[in-house]
Amino acid sequence: MEDLTNILSSEDEFTDEQLLNYLQGNATGEDAHLVEKQMAESDFINDAVEGLQSFKSPKKLDEYVGQLNKKLQQQLEIKKQKKQKRAIKHMEWIILAVVLILVLCILGYVIIHMAREHELHKKLQSVILPFMGIE
Repeated sequence: MEDLTNILSSEDEFTDEQLLNYLQGNATGEDAHLVEKQMAESDFINDAVEGLQSFKSPKKLDEYVGQLNKKLQQQLEIKKQKKQKRAIKHMEWIILAVVLILVLCILGYVIIHMAREHELHKKLQSVILPFMGIE
């Protein structure tokens, strides 16, 4: 399963540790440049960093990140459970029932068609045979 604690993970993007170092002012020049570059390229990241800068204490920030990750896990689990509830169980029995119903419908059609042809044949015989003088 993917690491859901690092939602900003990508090869071109910074890590959580680099971001926290940047927010605390402890980032190296390269890390600070990487974070600032990403902020310039993405309004989302810029807004996220500005929002994170409003936290005074890194401890509160860690608690908030923990709460967000916990809620994210709960929401993902709820969605997973809903998806499993919507899944059709015993699909093979449903398919078998549909195929059986179709076969019965086709069989019924063939029987009705044959009965009508037989009835038509009898009517023709009752009309044509007396006409031809055959009884």
